[in-house]
Amino acid sequence: MADYYNFQQLTQTLGISEARINELQEKGLLQPTIKNGRSFLSSQQAYRLRVAVRWANKNKIDLVEAFAKVEEHWVAHANTPKD
Repeated sequence: MADYYNFQQLTQTLGISEARINELQEKGLLQPTIKNGRSFLSSQQAYRLRVAVRWANKNKIDLVEAFAKVEEHWVAHANTPKD
């Protein structure tokens, strides 16, 4: 997996529109990195977006709702103590 993905790469790979990515960004769910005036998502954010798209399609829910659930799950597991 690359370190960063531009929005065009993600729209082609995930089959979603750039407007949907922008919507997630406007809601504060995605925080792109700006390089040379272009927006990029880290590989971690791209992975979570991929999971959210799959979850949304599978469960027939809105992408924003799916992404919020993915983020909740991600944070919950990040804060779980390791044995």
